Amino acid sequence: MNSTVLRRHQLECVQILLVFRRICNQLGLQYYLISGTLLGAVRHRGFIPWDDDIDIGMPRKDYEIFARRCPELLGENYFFQDFRSEPNFPYYFAKIRRKGTAADEPLLREIDMEQGIYIDIFPLDSCPDCDILAKLFFKQIELLDCAVLSQVCCSFVCGYQKPYMQALFSFFRRLPRKQIFALREVCRRTAGCLSSGKRLCTVGGRHGFPRETYLASWFSRTEEAEFEGVRFPIPVGWSDMLQNMYGNYMEYPPVSERGGHLGKR
Repeated sequence: MNSTVLRRHQLECVQILLVFRRICNQLGLQYYLISGTLLGAVRHRGFIPWDDDIDIGMPRKDYEIFARRCPELLGENYFFQDFRSEPNFPYYFAKIRRKGTAADEPLLREIDMEQGIYIDIFPLDSCPDCDILAKLFFKQIELLDCAVLSQVCCSFVCGYQKPYMQALFSFFRRLPRKQIFALREVCRRTAGCLSSGKRLCTVGGRHGFPRETYLASWFSRTEEAEFEGVRFPIPVGWSDMLQNMYGNYMEYPPVSERGGHLGKR
């Protein structure tokens, strides 16, 4: 994607973000810039120059309200996607897309659903205090997501090497999709029961455990940061979050590691 096309793509994403913000303000819902979008706001006051999407986090309660109300409030130029609205949607999180735009998502081209430029919306879920249990939660969601992807995308390749993981993958991919989605919910609720409330997480993202685990105190208050000329809420613990996810987050990565979904720093 050349720089001119990438910039047009980024600005389309910002327009979707503004629609998202309007709905959240209308419903009184909390949200935060997270992941590469948070890093872009802090380091660049906008997009990381080579980034190509926007990541939002919402407390689980607010996320569920948003998922229920969003479709009726979006307007005709946008549409909402999650596993409940589209049976072929494989992800644990949700997306808002703009109709009539093209997004470069090779893995999803075979999936029978309308595509378009999007933003990602992640629920912030309770995370078990024990690292072993937290890692298990991440792995469970990954396995179930892969099972769905293998059903809806024939080019998907399972990367599991260990025999027991291959066996589990083989078993889950044969289940009806509704059962897989139900199992994901069981995993989420079980993780919540094993949490004291001190930790949160965004599972299903590209960084995984432990980089997408957070202290709940980081979200106890919000600050604001500029992103593409507009101020948006960020967690009060933004610096600790970025340090946990990227290390020295103010340092640019090597050129070989820059590029959209292949690496966001």
